[in-house]
Amino acid sequence: MERIDLNDMRFFVATVQAGSLSRAAEQLNLPKSRLSRRLTELETALGSKLLDRGRNGVRLNELGEPFYRHAIMMLECADNAVNSVAQSLSTPRGLLRISLSSEVLRHCITPHLGQYLRRYPEVSLDIHMENRRINMIQDGIDIALRVGSPEQEDLVAKKVGEMTLGLYASADYLRQNGTPQTPDKLAQHTLLHKSDGREWLFHQHGKSEKISASKRVNANDAGLLAELVNDNIGIALLPEVGSLINPSWIKLLPDWTLDPVPLYAIYYKNRGFVPTVRSFVEFVAECLLVT
Repeated sequence: MERIDLNDMRFFVATVQAGSLSRAAEQLNLPKSRLSRRLTELETALGSKLLDRGRNGVRLNELGEPFYRHAIMMLECADNAVNSVAQSLSTPRGLLRISLSSEVLRHCITPHLGQYLRRYPEVSLDIHMENRRINMIQDGIDIALRVGSPEQEDLVAKKVGEMTLGLYASADYLRQNGTPQTPDKLAQHTLLHKSDGREWLFHQHGKSEKISASKRVNANDAGLLAELVNDNIGIALLPEVGSLINPSWIKLLPDWTLDPVPLYAIYYKNRGFVPTVRSFVEFVAECLLVT
């Protein structure tokens, strides 16, 4: 077997993650013909095809799948070796592209964002507020903050904190509709619900009660649900972050607890040592400690 060029492995991984030669060439700032030639040279050196190329893009074949997994690990080891030296010599600088869900940005990060920019004056931020599932390579994202960890093997999901949840309604709504004293009574009320979860699970004294009653409103933005609570529309399950919760609201079922929502910083494995990525992950963890 011929000697393998590590850069060819890097081009191979980038092509798989991009899903097509055209997108990979654009992201790598290479001519498509050159990228195609390097991939062919890699396959020739290995003596086997790794990718099936078609009109709709590229996909791994049965030999390409295990090679892709091992290539990621090898590139990570190589990057870690280089970055272990450069880490102490490098300060965060340059453009950092971040994707955050709306409630995380507005209520956890925004109050502290000026502190990050003052701490790292050489960093520029490109912030995308979105609640949809993203493709980090195709969307050009360096780091995403999301509830829950991803299933992709080539992504790191580092838990940076938790958001506690509480059940809230306005005093006017409760005067008109009564105050539920147990979870099962919620079925008699108008419920406002985040669309990334279908059931509410309450805990008390070692027992649990699951509520899956029909919700009047499902939305992927907690801020919208908060506005509906303000408008006396119903009861909402919301993250307990200071700027989201109106002090005049009534917290319901205070003797019952709900599982906290884990928040993860998500990035590609070979990006963990990049100073801008590392600095923002650490910053978010600090924010969630004081939020």
